[in-house]
Amino acid sequence: MSLGLHETRQRRQRRFRWTILKWVFTLAMILAAGVFAYRTGIDLAERKADTLAREIVTLSDKTAELQKQNTELRANEILLEERLRTAQGRYDKDVPAGRMAALLGQLQAKLDKGVKLARLEFLIASADNPRECETVPATKRFLVQTPLYSGANDSVSYDKGTITVTAQGESAVSGTGQVQAWFDTAKPVTARFTAIGGRVKGETGILPIHATVVHGGYEYRFTVKAAATRGFVLVTGDRCKYP
Repeated sequence: MSLGLHETRQRRQRRFRWTILKWVFTLAMILAAGVFAYRTGIDLAERKADTLAREIVTLSDKTAELQKQNTELRANEILLEERLRTAQGRYDKDVPAGRMAALLGQLQAKLDKGVKLARLEFLIASADNPRECETVPATKRFLVQTPLYSGANDSVSYDKGTITVTAQGESAVSGTGQVQAWFDTAKPVTARFTAIGGRVKGETGILPIHATVVHGGYEYRFTVKAAATRGFVLVTGDRCKYP
């Protein structure tokens, strides 16, 4: 009787230990599966992170390249716009329009009818606006200043002193080498035209000298040439409306 109870107790203990072992094994398998899944997840995450990092680097490189290309394209666009503006400016300057184009058409029509180009050039060069001159040209004379002479009778004025005319030249030299007080007509002379207010216009050259002075809404035209009397020049001037 006691033997049967003992065997029964041993069987129960073996079954209990076996149950415990099964649960421990099951828990170990579950834990191992969890660890495996965790490690697998970490590996997948790391690989995904590496892939994303490489993609980011690639996209960054592509972005930098696109930005470089965009900068180059913009620079080329600016250069092209500048060239177009330059070309347009040249076109507007060189290609006539409006009345100028019509005038060129008339010239071409004349050439087509047999009018010689030299004749057209002469007519154009001879064309001028009519002048409204209010005074009769007046001729006056004065002495040219030299290093040895400046003083009386060395200037004249026009239009009640509006324009004053003077001149300077180099002293003449006699055949014996003596320097004279009068100017040498064979050398350049500087004529000065001084308007009221102090504005001066100078013209230098061998006589005769031609000059135009615009002042106070008028155009004054002068011609300076050597006079018959030694040391003197003659200046002829008139006044016309301007323009």
